[in-house]
Amino acid sequence: MLSAALTRALTTPAFAPADFVPTQWDSAEQKAKFANALMRFIADDYPRSKFHEGFYRRLSNTFGHIACYNRDGFYERFFLTAKDKLEFLEQCAEWPCFGDPVYTYSDVERAVGERLRKSQVAAILSSQITVERRRRELALLSELKARYEPAAEAPASAEIRDLFG
Repeated sequence: MLSAALTRALTTPAFAPADFVPTQWDSAEQKAKFANALMRFIADDYPRSKFHEGFYRRLSNTFGHIACYNRDGFYERFFLTAKDKLEFLEQCAEWPCFGDPVYTYSDVERAVGERLRKSQVAAILSSQITVERRRRELALLSELKARYEPAAEAPASAEIRDLFG
């Protein structure tokens, strides 16, 4: 779960319809609603319950994401591991936002990418991944040392005496 400060950085101020240009298919209100839903989805650590069909369809058509055949495939591709979440965030933050906002969600992509970069959420997640990996590796090292570097053994002659003694 993200800190309260990081959650605020991602979700406030809320995006407003005035921040976006309507398309022939979607209003500025719909664009703002999607941008805010995406920020809340990230801030809440990608809950599956918020990954409904409409949200998936819009997200899979932004930031250069590939739909992965269906909603479950997309979710499993990007939101199950910290490494995959980081890749998702980096792709959103660095996407070059092609197209005219009159026809695309490029204005939403720009605004979301800017907020992700400003919040440094990807850098924070990357740091957390590094710390967790180090913790796991040190625990494994400790386990392996305990297994393969046992305490000093008694001389062989004493072992033989104990066995046949």
